[in-house]
Amino acid sequence: MLDARIALMLWVARRTGRSFRPDVSVAALRATYAEMNLRFGLPDEGGITTEDHAIPTGEGTIGARLYRPAGLADALPLLVFFHGGGYCIGDVASYDHLTRFFAREGRIAVLSVDYRLAPEFPFPCGHEDAFAALSWAQQNAAALRVDPARIAVGGDSAGGGLAAALSAHAPSRGLAPPAYQLLIYPSVDRAHDYPSARRYDKDLPLTPQTIDWFTQRFLRDDADMEHPLLALLAGPHPERLPPTYLLAAQYDPLLDEGRAYADRLRDAGVPVVYDVRTTLPHAFVNIAGAVPAARRALRDAITRTAADLSRHSEKIASP
Repeated sequence: MLDARIALMLWVARRTGRSFRPDVSVAALRATYAEMNLRFGLPDEGGITTEDHAIPTGEGTIGARLYRPAGLADALPLLVFFHGGGYCIGDVASYDHLTRFFAREGRIAVLSVDYRLAPEFPFPCGHEDAFAALSWAQQNAAALRVDPARIAVGGDSAGGGLAAALSAHAPSRGLAPPAYQLLIYPSVDRAHDYPSARRYDKDLPLTPQTIDWFTQRFLRDDADMEHPLLALLAGPHPERLPPTYLLAAQYDPLLDEGRAYADRLRDAGVPVVYDVRTTLPHAFVNIAGAVPAARRALRDAITRTAADLSRHSEKIASP
């Protein structure tokens, strides 16, 4: 059953006219998304230092913010994180609550990336920014005081799709593959032709209608849907992908494609934790400050991610 707190929030949104409408403007949806994260996101409990950075790309620079637990030694693991929002909304500031939480609870460094958004910058602009961010983090590990052998990637929804694309295609770009990936209800198959997309089709934070709204603004044409950076379930060599923690939500059109992705990696011999939260919907990271079950899910995910990265370091150090 859907978490009672979330059910109430969705009911209030419908009654007050704040539910998604297909005629909403990009600017209005961005503002609503930022407000929701600020109002319902995880509280800032302190203990984190931040540094803002400019990352060079092939077309200028993008912003990023580095989070570190105060007082910890150098050479921390690093999670390069990409926010969700259908490749159209969201930013580092909106996700400040989540990335602080990950840094504090995981005792790791987190680099949150302000990749370019559609419709101003349609596919593949955000993906190219993601590759640039990973490359920059790897090249500047010493200056960032992180362990170059323990650079992971992660993200939620669209950001999870960016992270998964990096894991699949980093070597073809001359980059070291990520050591780990933390994927939160990731978008890994643009077709979204799964039973869950038909089952969870209304009165939820994400529905096929909202997916179509994002798709129309993110993709230049239908041919992009088959692009290897987006068709991640059909990618070659799944056995080469890094260990993965996939945090899923039951009430989510993307549920089945996430499960299929986890199964594909597991069948290829990749260590996978597939963690489905049976009372939560898509977008629960954005309201975790008001929903204890969502906070617990995120704590479990980052704690396991940090522990697995520590074990990865021990394996590297073993003779």
